[in-house]
Amino acid sequence: MESGYAHNPGSTGCPKRFQFREIIRTLPIFGARDIIAKVLGGQRINTAYVERDHLTSRQTNGRLVRKTWSHSKKSYFLRRHLELEDAVFNFVRPHQALRIAVSQPTPGRKWQQRSPAMAAGLTDHIWSLEELLSYRGRPPKD
Repeated sequence: MESGYAHNPGSTGCPKRFQFREIIRTLPIFGARDIIAKVLGGQRINTAYVERDHLTSRQTNGRLVRKTWSHSKKSYFLRRHLELEDAVFNFVRPHQALRIAVSQPTPGRKWQQRSPAMAAGLTDHIWSLEELLSYRGRPPKD
């Protein structure tokens, strides 16, 4: 999705150089438009979500930070670090936006914490880091 701004000369009382309106052009991501529209459920992709993901990656992965001593000499190691970061983000870290109200609230407990993997139905609990690191999955396709 592309986002841009265009001049909108209106009578809002602001100088004309500060009057803007947003122009949004949608572009297909991968695949046919009807499949993508079905997956998105009529929603638009917001660049704020993408930028938030990039910020989270930079905060948790020192290899992505500008002006730092930590770096990857080989792209193989960077890819493995990104995969670990994604796994921790999706299985280990609970996210406040995904929590659900507890049906029988008790004092001090109104919400059930959930991870993105729980919200997607991939698991029924928040994993510990030890559980994630000891999980034996399929080997990479490299």
